[in-house]
Amino acid sequence: MKWSELLLILAAVRGSLSQNIEVSQIPEVNAIEGGTANLECSYNLSNLDLPAGWYKWYRYYPQKADIFKSDDFKGRITKESPEDFLKKRSASIQLHRVTVTDTGMYFCEVEFSGQEQIKGHGKGTFLNVTATDSTSCRYFTLYHCIGAVALGLLMSFALYLNCKEHKQVSTYNCVSV
Repeated sequence: MKWSELLLILAAVRGSLSQNIEVSQIPEVNAIEGGTANLECSYNLSNLDLPAGWYKWYRYYPQKADIFKSDDFKGRITKESPEDFLKKRSASIQLHRVTVTDTGMYFCEVEFSGQEQIKGHGKGTFLNVTATDSTSCRYFTLYHCIGAVALGLLMSFALYLNCKEHKQVSTYNCVSV
């Protein structure tokens, strides 16, 4: 048997013994501007005998960028604890105070290392952040105030005219609002 054939057989045997990792993500998450988005990611590993593992989240806009290292997300990410990462097999994160500019595609990547290194990634989660229309709420309140003042003035004028018609325009007999 030649050395090249032996190496091919060893590579095939090693490949069949290697561990597989399957990473799952929710396809779409909707959030309202200013709120929190839960980007869920879990993994399934055939054997968890590897000593070290970690996870990353990437956003593709306009290129692949690690959001844990991005200034855009600084102070806005809550990660799973190392215990939950290993015990619950969860690599989920929460994005706080989301903005419309956070809308995009996010990918979870899980990696373990030991005698061999294995890595897997999910199919992606599309985060859709909807803007809140706070200006319409302010105008709604403003219109209510203007309407209340106008109604008060109309009622006062009607009361004045009623009192004048009955010739009771005095401070004591007729009270205006």
